Amino acid sequence: MKLIRIEQNCVEVTWPYVKHFIKKPVDRSMNERDIDDVYLSLLHNQMQLWVLASEEEGILGACITQLIQYPKCKALSLPLVGTKPHTISKWYEYTMDDNSPLLQWGKEQGAVRLECYVRDGWLKYTKKFNFKKYYTTIVKEIE
Repeated sequence: MKLIRIEQNCVEVTWPYVKHFIKKPVDRSMNERDIDDVYLSLLHNQMQLWVLASEEEGILGACITQLIQYPKCKALSLPLVGTKPHTISKWYEYTMDDNSPLLQWGKEQGAVRLECYVRDGWLKYTKKFNFKKYYTTIVKEIE
């Protein structure tokens, strides 16, 4: 299994294969953005596209990250995650480990924590990775 950050110059080629994963969480949002807004943010390097895939199962999902600079710290935000049905546990097992490419990249960017916006049904997968519920946002320190 591999989690790959898609370089900005490869977003246009990759997007048609993964946008359906991102469309579902975008559609559940409160009209903050639509799928075209996400795509434009990726093209302008305001957000980053990540793809989780395995040789056996192909593409398992995709997520969008965004670096947020607060006055006193930087955070890696994970506002949109979409996976194949019944694969969220695989997603968490691979991407939330302290050595995952996602957390390592966040650390390299100076982020001190990861912020994820999740539905309550996902909370059962997050406790193992030391996330805490914070309103509807869960947070994990990046070490």
